[in-house]
Amino acid sequence: MSGAGAPPSEAVVVLRSVRSAEQGILDFECVSANVHAERWLGREERSLVRQRLLEEAAWVGECGLFAACVRVAVRREPEIIRVSRQSSVGPVWLLARVSPWEDGVVVFLEDLTERMAAEETLRRDHDLLHAVIESATDAIYVKDVDARYVLINPATARAFNRAPQDILGRTDLELLGQDIAGPTLAHDRAVMESGVTATYEDSEGGPGSDRIWQTTKGVLRRGDGTVYGLFGISRDVTARRRQELERDEEARFQERFIGVLGHDLGNPLAAVRLSAAALLAQPTLTPEVRRVATRIDGSAERMARLVKQLLDFTRARMAGGIPLRPREVCMESVCRRIISELEPAHPDQRVDLEVVGDSRGVWDEERLGQVLSNLVGNALQHSPAGTSVRVRLAASEPLFQRVEVHNVGPPIPESLRPRLFAPFHRGTPEPGMPRPHRHGLGLGLYIVSQIVTAHGGWVDVASSQEAGTCFAVTLPRVAQSQDEAQTRWA
Repeated sequence: MSGAGAPPSEAVVVLRSVRSAEQGILDFECVSANVHAERWLGREERSLVRQRLLEEAAWVGECGLFAACVRVAVRREPEIIRVSRQSSVGPVWLLARVSPWEDGVVVFLEDLTERMAAEETLRRDHDLLHAVIESATDAIYVKDVDARYVLINPATARAFNRAPQDILGRTDLELLGQDIAGPTLAHDRAVMESGVTATYEDSEGGPGSDRIWQTTKGVLRRGDGTVYGLFGISRDVTARRRQELERDEEARFQERFIGVLGHDLGNPLAAVRLSAAALLAQPTLTPEVRRVATRIDGSAERMARLVKQLLDFTRARMAGGIPLRPREVCMESVCRRIISELEPAHPDQRVDLEVVGDSRGVWDEERLGQVLSNLVGNALQHSPAGTSVRVRLAASEPLFQRVEVHNVGPPIPESLRPRLFAPFHRGTPEPGMPRPHRHGLGLGLYIVSQIVTAHGGWVDVASSQEAGTCFAVTLPRVAQSQDEAQTRWA
């Protein structure tokens, strides 16, 4: 009975009953003990063997271990109990297996302190996770491989508008019927078959009905990798989706209004410009009247440009893009015309044009003029006085034409670059730079990007303190008209 076959961390002690005259058990005497038993039950100054148990370790009487030993010695039936005792480092938990032996018992003691601490941590984590799931506003649930609900939180019960006991053990088909449950069952099958977690957003992909759900579903696996169920987390996004739809509808209404307004302003502005032109044609006008008529014509011309931008914006947003009328065009000629129109308004600056290779192609000449006018005008506006803007036409590849518009000055702030081509966006001037004389609608770069995209090209931007700012437009040498493109894709 030395306990040689016991685990290394287990204490083994053999105890003989110490009885009273009436044969009642008063105590136990230690017959043999291993080193762990000596340490846990004995004293350092003497051996545990031949000592009384209660005298050496009084705590066995307080925790119930002595009572268990008495029961086993009397009944001759083994017992297993879990006991604890206080020590200098805190509570110590022991698993005691007590077996009968002659006129006494054999006690095996296993230290459970670390295991109990781990179990306590696990229980605490489980309770915390359970509290989070129970209080979550998202519907959280688990289904078995037969698609039956085996775990739900209160939010899931509310989504079904049923008591939890009416949901557990049942399927969506039983709860909702085939018409409503069909998409949910299809999602479940797809996730179970693929084993890949997926997210769905629709009006029929979560628990209950009459809601729009954003649902994430994934499989549950055992340690050996076999799938034993499916989890789901569903969030009610009905209010958010309705707000998005309302915002989209409002935006469409605003775009329609802008289009109608721009169209209806065209005729009055044309009449104003014709009247101003007729007035300016009169040779008998006094200088003061001629200045007024010129101002009227200039203001009406500016208003006409703004109206044209509004119409282009509406076409780009609501008509599937800006329409094109491609024909053979010389890019160099278009550049020289735009530069000659812009330079008089900027007498302190000049525009240098560099042409490399052939600049002819099939493009919409009017739309190209808009692109160049916007880019060169912006460059002049954001360049310091006394500097020059460089326009470079490069035909390094036979199938593409590149147009670069470069100016010096402060770079474009990083915060503005993601929104540079957004509609109705206007950048603020850098400290120390003059404010632009003209404030547009913030549609210039947006329309540039739309025209370039309609031609099948793209726009690049590079901006730094050392190199300045360069907008580079790359166009295919031949652009299709909108009707031709539609016919080709049809």
